[in-house]
Amino acid sequence: MENIDSKYLYILIGVVVLVALIVVFMVIKKNKKKVLKDQVDELYVRFNDIKTVPISFKLNKAQIMAKRNEETSAAVAKYNTRYKEAEKHINQLQELLNNVDDSINTSSYKEAAEAIKVAEENLHDCEIEIREIDAFLDEFSQKENEQRDYSVKLKEKYRVVKNTINKNSQLLSIAYDGFVNKLQECEDLFTKCENAMFASEYNQAQDYLEEINNKLEQIKKNANATPKLVKDVKGVLPVMLDETKRQLALTRQRGIFTDHLNINEKLQNVEDELNEDIKNVSMADTQGVKKRVAANKDVLNDLIEQLEKENRAFVQARETNEKAFETLTEMEKVENYVRVAYEKDSDRFGLKDLEESLDRIQDNIKEYNREYSIIAGDLSSASRPSTLILNDADKFYENVQEDMKTLYSYKSNIDKSTDGESRALQQLTKLQLVVCQVESKLQEYALPAIDDSYKADLLKSRDYIDRIKDALNNIPIDIDYLNALISDAIDFVYKFYNNINNVVGMSNMVQNAIVFGNKYRSTYPDIDRELSKAEFQYLNGEYTKALKTAITCMETLFPDSIDEKILETYS
Repeated sequence: MENIDSKYLYILIGVVVLVALIVVFMVIKKNKKKVLKDQVDELYVRFNDIKTVPISFKLNKAQIMAKRNEETSAAVAKYNTRYKEAEKHINQLQELLNNVDDSINTSSYKEAAEAIKVAEENLHDCEIEIREIDAFLDEFSQKENEQRDYSVKLKEKYRVVKNTINKNSQLLSIAYDGFVNKLQECEDLFTKCENAMFASEYNQAQDYLEEINNKLEQIKKNANATPKLVKDVKGVLPVMLDETKRQLALTRQRGIFTDHLNINEKLQNVEDELNEDIKNVSMADTQGVKKRVAANKDVLNDLIEQLEKENRAFVQARETNEKAFETLTEMEKVENYVRVAYEKDSDRFGLKDLEESLDRIQDNIKEYNREYSIIAGDLSSASRPSTLILNDADKFYENVQEDMKTLYSYKSNIDKSTDGESRALQQLTKLQLVVCQVESKLQEYALPAIDDSYKADLLKSRDYIDRIKDALNNIPIDIDYLNALISDAIDFVYKFYNNINNVVGMSNMVQNAIVFGNKYRSTYPDIDRELSKAEFQYLNGEYTKALKTAITCMETLFPDSIDEKILETYS
């Protein structure tokens, strides 16, 4: 019984072990299948990733874009070939993955594992190839994206420009409709660009975009310039034209020559260009207008300046000619004066060399009268430009003045000589009277003593008078010497005269002081002594000392009023 139980126990253990082995085998087999299944699923994910890349679509677009460029077209063709090869590999990879599925389903795990390894290597190669092709095509199609971005930016730029144009319609004035037309041209180009991009004509689309950008830039530039140009072509230049025509009419009415300025042709050119500029501005086209406007302003300003110059020259020429004639009239008088003086006193005043010069000036006067008539005739006939007439008038006046200056110098010398002689005679008479007065005073007042210098000065004064007489009698008279001699004589004689007057006056004062003091001699011994001293000084000719001595001693009696006391005595 025990043996039987042991036998059953061993059988039971064996069954349990067998079941355990079967379970373990089943678990291992299940796990291996799961691992292989997971690997296959991962390969399918990667496989689907490369299959879903829209290479075919991108490639078709790239081929269309590249068809106008040989170099780019060759590059696209090369990648097209690579993609076809890659498609074959992808199809082969699909079969490989299908075989892996079959092997797993039939539990051929070893075959499945080997197939997975091969599939993974092929998939890796396909991934690299597809990424390279996709990167190339993305880079190639970037141009389209950039074009679309560029188009969006240009549309925004267009919107801003259009709003600015509408907002400033008043400032744009006559050009507003032109700007509207320009904007419409941009809209038409946008439509053409969209159609070109839709048809994958990207080069054509790019040309349209560049044209749109250029037009917008030109519109902006024109819009900025137009307000100022409108003022110029509709206001400033027409006013300047009218002013120039008005100045021209006034100038011709005054009888001023203007043919040399060619004004009519210049004004016509300005008007023609102005009309063309108005037309261009109204069409929102300012190209070249600013430059022409500036040039035409310069032309009109220059014409007005030239007309003003001719008008000024006309007035100045007439005034200069009249001044020259007035000077010429005066010249004839001075010439006659000088000639008469020459004929009368040529020897007396040393004028012998004037005859030839006076004859030349007389001939010039005749020529000057002829020139005056010619210039006056030119001014009245409007036969020459006023500026040229002014040049002639200036030269004429200059020549007249030059000869007039020469005549005045002759007249001045003659007047100097005649006036000098007359003055010398007058001064000689005065000097003689002064010297006589000096001699009379010396005799009248019988001064007790007189300095020897006074006698010498008297002799010198008489000598001056004799020398003046000799100078007046010399032929020809040396006026400069005579004038200098007169001047020295006047200084010396009048100084001598004043000195004598001072001495005489001093003498009288001494006498008056002594006479006043005589009343007090008997009473005051000191007064008597000092007055005697003063009398002694007086007799010796020391008049200043004598006066001082007499006045000083009397001041002891009348310290504050001696001068009044002396004057009271003789009043």
